Amino acid sequence: MFTVGWFMVAMAIMWIFWTEIFVVSDFLAYTGTTYADYLISSPRFAEFWLLTKKLIGIFLLATGITIVFITHNGYKKGERWSWYALLIAGNVPWWTFIIYKIYIGYYGGSMVVFVIGAILCAIGLAIPAKEFIGKKSS
Repeated sequence: MFTVGWFMVAMAIMWIFWTEIFVVSDFLAYTGTTYADYLISSPRFAEFWLLTKKLIGIFLLATGITIVFITHNGYKKGERWSWYALLIAGNVPWWTFIIYKIYIGYYGGSMVVFVIGAILCAIGLAIPAKEFIGKKSS
């Protein structure tokens, strides 16, 4: 799960600073027009759209840092609450983005990254699940 957290932090940093690279394909898939054309025809709204995508990156960054913190402080120690917290914090972002990509009809590169994140999260939670779920609360 520590790897999942750092993977999410890395994705968030790229999402925040290289937004144009990551979201142009989403824009084309959803609107049917290129971002460059939209930027020319409506620069104010194009910049607003880009800002909302950067905010998603900030959400990912906060979630990634939370996962790293929970993993470092509770998960390594085998505390039961940490498994449940990571179940939610780890799965919600990845599955939200996967469903979003399916909804807009884009199955390209970023969809692969989200599936990899979901798989890493599932592995990180499944391997020690018996130890966390089977033990009594302290």
